[in-house]
This record gives sequence, structure tokens and C-alpha cells, in this order.
Amino acid sequence: MNKISLALFLAACSSTSPSKTPPPSWGTPVSGGTMLVAHDGSHVIVADPDRDRVLSIDLGTNQVAAELPLNPGDEPGRVVEDGGGRFYVALRRGGALLELSDYSTLGVVARVPVCPEPRGLVWDQASNAIDVACTGGELVTVPAGGNAVSRAVFVDRDLRDPVISGGKLYVTRFREAELLALDASGAIVTRVTPPVVARFDESQNGGLGVDGGSGSGSGSGTIPVGEVPAVGAVAWRTLVLPDGRIVMVHQRQLQTVLHTTQGGYGAGCGQGPVETGITVMMDPNSTTGVFASAPAVVGALPVDMAVTAAGDRLAIVTAGSQTVHVVETTALQTPDDQMCGGGDGGGDGSDDGGSDGGDMQDHLGTPTSVQFTPAGDLLVYYPELPAVVVHHGTQAKTITLTGGIGYDSGRALFHTQTSVGLACASCHPEGRDDGLVWQFDTEGTRRTQSLAGDITDRAPYHWAGDEPDLPTLMDDVFATRMAGPQPTNSQHTMLPAFLERVQAPAPSSMLDQAAVARGQVLFQATETACTTCHNGPLFTNHTIVNVGTGGSFKVPSLLGVGARAPYLHDGSAPTLADRFGPQGGGDLHGHTSQLTAAQISDLVAYLQSL
Repeated sequence: MNKISLALFLAACSSTSPSKTPPPSWGTPVSGGTMLVAHDGSHVIVADPDRDRVLSIDLGTNQVAAELPLNPGDEPGRVVEDGGGRFYVALRRGGALLELSDYSTLGVVARVPVCPEPRGLVWDQASNAIDVACTGGELVTVPAGGNAVSRAVFVDRDLRDPVISGGKLYVTRFREAELLALDASGAIVTRVTPPVVARFDESQNGGLGVDGGSGSGSGSGTIPVGEVPAVGAVAWRTLVLPDGRIVMVHQRQLQTVLHTTQGGYGAGCGQGPVETGITVMMDPNSTTGVFASAPAVVGALPVDMAVTAAGDRLAIVTAGSQTVHVVETTALQTPDDQMCGGGDGGGDGSDDGGSDGGDMQDHLGTPTSVQFTPAGDLLVYYPELPAVVVHHGTQAKTITLTGGIGYDSGRALFHTQTSVGLACASCHPEGRDDGLVWQFDTEGTRRTQSLAGDITDRAPYHWAGDEPDLPTLMDDVFATRMAGPQPTNSQHTMLPAFLERVQAPAPSSMLDQAAVARGQVLFQATETACTTCHNGPLFTNHTIVNVGTGGSFKVPSLLGVGARAPYLHDGSAPTLADRFGPQGGGDLHGHTSQLTAAQISDLVAYLQSL
């Protein structure tokens, strides 16, 4: 399908006329990084989470060499190759590591259960094993070519990308944008986060002074009045450069006051409160430590990143702007001292179709994954068409894949960048939440709420319950506050249906089941009164109550609550155990003052199992 026919198809799917028979919802939230070029450069493996399949494409013939259908809902994600030419795919909802024999046949060697939600993969050449990082906090090791787990340890919740540099294993945490250095046993040795940098905010009367950061991003001090701090969050992709440096592309939160008026989510210099950042998290050849690089990329949702074999260029996808940015790695040496942030990636933002530098838009929908061949050609994956575009210098070749067009107007809206540089998925990555606390001019302090887990049955919405339904919320937040286009009737119908597909985070597989059972008894006991409000299949009665935490708020669902730190409407409880501390409202918020510390621990274990 060419660009013109694809554009006509997308326009038809976004019609303002309400459909009496809307199509079934399609696709998954964009996670990025589901493509891998084989070591020999002859084939590219594409994991297609939207269609639950894996494809192998012969780059010599530009044809699909093999296609492997998976179980519905497996949601294949990251892909790695071992030294023997076998490939491994993380089945994000299938809870398994899929081992494939080769790129020619994609023969299934083994399907190894590893954890409820595997996310990141790395092949450890020294041990010839695959390390799997999981949302629930598990780090699981499977020997290459094996069919069973050899090691499983709990590290911390919200794990994302494991990487190896200098023979040492590191793993990132997604929402917190942390890099964890691990020892041989899997224990955490150090934690590193992106430095706080300064941004000018012309929308504020005066600035917010904060300790711990400087305009250069590489020192310490106080951000002066008239500026606001920008802190790292949501580490979409982390990789190791050929020289051993570990680089993370992530979001930053500008800690400014948000307004609920038209365009009120705009912030300093005409930008929004979320921006894209690139940080060198570890440099084995430097003693300066973590380094915030000059902002070379503008665009929402930096979902994937790749580096050339020579280590001279980076490609970064911003799915919200449907753009691929190519920047020279020498840009990583320039400190972040640009008070307005942003950058042009070394180009003029024009659609030049080249891969030597600048920004590219192939106009084939939303790109989600990028890779370089050993020769330096850039590959871009477009799941909606579906297609892989091969950029060789200024020439581009589109390889259209089997499977037919996939499109959902609600999914498209969810990932669309508005005029303030913000997408719904910026604060709700992967349909969940960023774990951040925001300051609003009228509501006060509010923690982002998760959209995952039966969202259409959880009305009314927002902490105050002031949004009666999702179409009303879309009009208020997306069209008004985020300055986006008015959602169409199709989008009003399809976005709720799309979000309904997003399941609540699965609990960790390493919970103490005896403690969980004891905690369930406490939760259901008349004396604690937890089930007075938290009842039914969603563990909420949907009412607005005052439980002594500073106002009247809607009773939240507890599905997946173990993955939603920090807690309470203002994020004042860092952990579930802290929720039962002084900030939790005391006996107005369930009657738990009579419980011992051991009983609180059991209650927390039960909550983490939901």
C-alpha cells in the first residue's frame, strides 16, 4: 500500500460520523523496541505485539522469510540473539521467554515460563545465558538453548532493560528511570538516576528553587528563581554503545504548576511539562559519572533507540510526533544547559528521507522500533501498515509485510502529540501511569492515576470523581488542557474500548503466599473494614469519601495496586506500608491501628497480590 492510500484509509477510520457498528478495538499500547537485526546483517526479526506474531525478513530479497503466529494475547516484545544464531522473544503478556531456532524458519525450540510480565532481555556472552527483567521485579536467567530457568531473584519492581557493560550486569527501572548496578548474585550495588536539569518557565510568576541540580546537569547546587527543575522519568530504552557507555532515552517532568484552562498544560518556552531527554548513565572511561546530554530531540514518546555498529550515530523514535531522529553520538558529550530544552537532532526537521542526520517522517503511521544494519542502513518498523522501511543514505525502500492494515482511532489518539508536545501516553506510558506527582492550580497536588484494568467500569474519573465518563474526560483533558484537536465521535467510542484492552499489572511471582493468605483474612475482616469501600471485582464501590487524607476522593480500584507506588492522591506514601502510616488517614481509612507490624506486612503482601 502506498502513502496516499494509507492516508485515505486513516482518514476514513477517523471519520466524525458515529458508526452504528464500530470495528473491534485493535492493537496494544506502544512499548517500542520490538525489532532486531541478526548479527550477520542478513535478516531482521520483528516482534508484532499488535498481531501476536514474529516475522523474519530477508534483507537481501526484501521478502518475509518466515512468520510465526503466537497465542492470542502473548504480546511479543524485546528480541535478542545468542552466539549460536538462536533468537529469544519476551512474551510480555504470555509470561514466557520464547526460544527460536534460527531466522530462516523461526522454529520454536522452547517456551520457558519466566515471570508474569517479562520486559527486557540481554544475552550474557560470558555465561551464555539470557537474562530476563520483569515488571514484577524478578530477574530470571535461562541458559542459552535451554528449556528451564537456572536462576530467579527479586531485584525491585518495575524492571525494564537489562544491559551488560564491561562484563557487569545492569538493569533499568521504567517509571523511575533508574539504572541499577547488580552484583553476581543479583543484589543491587548502586542506583543512578538522570541528573536534575533547569528549564525556564515563562508561565510562572517566579520560580521553584530546588536543591540537587544545576543547569549543566552534571553538578549540584540550587536552581535559581525564575527556573524550574526537570527530573528524569519513564526510561523507554537503554542501550550500551560500542565504547561501553550506557545511554538512556527517557522523559523528563518539568516540575511546574499545571493549569486546567485551554492549553493549560503548556509550560516554559512554549513546551509542555514533559520532554525527551538523553542521559549517559555510566561511562567506563570517565570519572564524572552520570551526564545529562544536550537535548537533541524534540517530540513526545521516545519509545526506542538504536546505535550503529561504528558507534557514531543514534536513531531515536518519538512515536507521538511520528518521527525518527538521527543524531551523532558526539552530541552526547555536550552538557544540557539549554534553558528551553529541545533540539533539532542535527537537521532542519524536513522530510529528507535520509539516515545521515536530522529528522525523518515516512508518513506510514506511527513508528515504534528502529535498528541499524552492520553496514549502517537504518530500519524503521511501522506496525499499522505494517511495514519495515530501509533507509540507505537518501534512498528508502518500503517492505510491506503480511497481515493487512491495523488501525484504531482511539489507539492513534492515545499516542498523538498535541501542540504543547504532550501525548496521553506521556503520563500514561503503556496505558498505565508515570508514577509522578503533579501540581495543579485548582486541584492541588495529584498523583497520576493508572488507566490499566477495566477502565470503562471505573467511572467516575479523576481523584475527585469530577469526570463522569471517558468522553467527557477526553474533551476536558485532551482537547482543552492539552490543546489537542477535538476528539471525533469515532475516537470517543474507540479510545475507551482500546484502553479496556490494557490489563492491570500482574503481581510478582515471588510473593510469600502464606503472608498473602494471612493478609487476605485481615483485609476481609469486619474489624479492619477494608471491604466497606474496597469490594466487588474491582475492589472499589465507586463512591467519593473522606478518609482523613486531606479531602474527599474517589475510592480507587486496587487491581494492580502493588505496581502503583507512590500512594494516595498526593503520592505522600512512598510504599504500601507507608499508606498505613500517619499520612494514610488513620482509622478513618480502614481500622488498622490495632494491627501489629507483622500484620501490616501481611496486609501489604495481600494488596501486592491483587
